[in-house]
This record gives sequence, structure tokens and C-alpha cells, in this order.
Amino acid sequence: MKISLHSVSYSGFFYRGDPLSIEDMIRKLSEIGYDGLELMAKRPHANPMDLDEKARKEIRELADSHNIELANLAAYNDFSGPDSFKRELNLLYIYEVIKMARDLGIKTVRVFAAGMGAVDQNVSYWKHWELCREGLIEAAKWAEDYGVTLALQNHPPVMDSFKDVLDMIDEVGRESLKACIDPELLVRSGDINPFSERLYDDLLEIYSKFKDLLVFIHVGDSTIKSKRAVWLPGGGGVFTAQKVEREVLGKGTFGKIAESFVKVLKQIGYDGFLSYEICSPRYVKHALVSFETVDTEVRDGLKYLKQLVSKV
Repeated sequence: MKISLHSVSYSGFFYRGDPLSIEDMIRKLSEIGYDGLELMAKRPHANPMDLDEKARKEIRELADSHNIELANLAAYNDFSGPDSFKRELNLLYIYEVIKMARDLGIKTVRVFAAGMGAVDQNVSYWKHWELCREGLIEAAKWAEDYGVTLALQNHPPVMDSFKDVLDMIDEVGRESLKACIDPELLVRSGDINPFSERLYDDLLEIYSKFKDLLVFIHVGDSTIKSKRAVWLPGGGGVFTAQKVEREVLGKGTFGKIAESFVKVLKQIGYDGFLSYEICSPRYVKHALVSFETVDTEVRDGLKYLKQLVSKV
């Protein structure tokens, strides 16, 4: 297995400080010892509008010269909802991302079904599913045309379980649509229980279903810090909800499942990338962490993953 870093980690979204450029990340990851870099297909990194043919060629050459594989292009598409023009814009976006992947020599593009936020509640779940399937069918055809593989992530909404990913891949029916099944999302969806005595067996059962479909995996960590009060609008009352916060890799939920997870990947013969992502904020004493803290996490995360893969 190879280890990459998702460029969202250095996007400036989740720490106090400026984003790093693609070029600076390539140099940094080469110096640290990562095998690859996963590029976020939006600003401030790899938005197709911002990278012309010359820029794409230069990025590819720089990565090659530093022995950094461009591991994946992470798209942020959303094919759900009643607005047909919005879906057409998302189709145009994913088409340009697929072309950019070809130009950069990237083999896989991570795709969502319905983005990362809430879907329109005026539309039924089944209609959202149908619209997402239609979008993925078009995207998968373009992927075949450009020699790229799409990796559908088990990320809600609509993809609320690994089972939904399996069903969607089957219904789309294209060889270019494969899977990105992230272990932390298996926990959040309730597909696995990190405290169960059956943890290894459950992981093996799930990942065995994707043995011929699994082309990319993200890893990150989080923990339930406390409960928080959520006030309902219009004086509707208050209820408590779990508060999930990002954690240093290995110190939270992922740390509890990590050895079983890697053991399962070796069991099914997965030899692709594990892509470490810092994709949500972390606070220390109620202050967002600094760039320097995230930079340390990036370095320590690589050490943790290398040790984990080697010892299991």
C-alpha cells in the first residue's frame, strides 16, 4: 500500500494560516516521504478553470521529478435536487475534472453522488437517487472516453451506507465506476461498530464485497467530544446531539479500528493508496489550530500510517 496526502489538508480551510500551492505541497511531501498527493478539484488547488494546458504539464513534470505520484483528483459534484440547470453545471464541472485528470496523468477521480450537504427535502429520497444515477451514468461514460476511473465515495447524503455504493455501481453498470470506501464513514453510518468483538469480521465482510471495485481510500480520525444543545427554530424546543470533532490520526475512532482495517486490506489484496486527509477543523482550548500544528500532524500521520502498514 502507498500513502498520499489529500491537498485539502493544506487548503487553509481548517487552520489559521494561508494555503499551500500545489507546487509547494509536491516539494514538501517529497521531503517528508509521502508516496503521493491527492488534489482537491476546487480552489485554492486544482480547479479546472485555473489550470491551463501549460500549468497541468508543469505540475505533472514537477511531481515526476520529485517522485510524487498524483494519486487522485477529488471532485465535489452534486447530482441531486430539482434544479436541472444546477445539475447541468455539475455535469460540466465533472466533465472538466475528468479531462484534467487525463492531462495530469491521474488514474482516478473521487466522486460524490449528492455532494456533502443536505439535499432538498421537497424531493423524495428515491427521486434524488434517480437523479444521481443519471448524473453518474453520464460521468462514467466520459470517464471511459478519457481513460479515467471514477471512485464513488460512501459519503452521505444518498450514499448513506456502503450498500448504497454497491447498488449504485450495479445500477450505473459501467466499468469506469468503482468505489472509494472510507473506514471512518463506515463508523459514522453505523455499518461497523468500533467496539464490537466482530469488528474484524464485519470489516472483512464489507471490504470483500469491494475486492474488485476498491480503487481508493481516505483515512482520517475524529472523536465524540461531548454532547451539544441544538435549538429548534420557531421556539420548537431543544435537543442534544453528539459533537464529532477531528482528532490527531490514531487518537480517535480510526485508532480503534486501524489494525483490523489494515489487516483486512491485506487480506483482500488491496495495494492502492491510503490518503490521509485533514478535512475538518480541530480546536485546542477553543481556538482553531495553527498551520504549524497541521504541518506537524501531516508529518506524524505519515509515520503512524507507515508503522501501521508495516506491523500488521
